[in-house]
Amino acid sequence: MIMFADDFDPAMRYEGLARKAFDDCGKYGDPFGITAQDKYIRFVPEPTIEGKAMLSKVFTKLVIDYKDTEYKDALRELEEKIWEAKTQEEIIDIIDKGIKIVQKIEGE
Repeated sequence: MIMFADDFDPAMRYEGLARKAFDDCGKYGDPFGITAQDKYIRFVPEPTIEGKAMLSKVFTKLVIDYKDTEYKDALRELEEKIWEAKTQEEIIDIIDKGIKIVQKIEGE
């Protein structure tokens, strides 16, 4: 289950997806210290290179974890879109699509 998957705040949805990617770790419990919602500031008002790198790490870990599923390519495509994103809205869309894919994989 992805914590905060339905939260109205995209920062919380980011945290939920990031924590799920890193084995349901606690806040800041991942190896890079990027899973907390306060890191989302790197996407406001528009994505920074640091923000894109954080989200890329999240999606790269998801691709590795779900490499044996039919959704591997969809996750990889979302990871590639991170680098093209120019707006916060595009980042939110990527996060939300990632959540939906993981939920499908997990049968949620």
